[in-house]
Amino acid sequence: MSNVNNPSSSRIINWFKFSSPSTFYPLAGKMIPWFWALTVIFGLAGLWVSFFVAPVDAVQGQGYRIIFVHVPA
Repeated sequence: MSNVNNPSSSRIINWFKFSSPSTFYPLAGKMIPWFWALTVIFGLAGLWVSFFVAPVDAVQGQGYRIIFVHVPA
């Protein structure tokens, strides 16, 4: 017997249900704190790399370091 037609054999996610505002808005509301945390973490990582890790560019000098914050934004 094949398990292809058995929905309990595999986990199927219905992505179309998230296109409904009544389903998406509560989920998005619950995820806002997680997105803020990721924003702060990645923002601090970008600043740290731009100030302390990246070497000074031979042509542009210190000014090119803005790309580490500007480009991801």
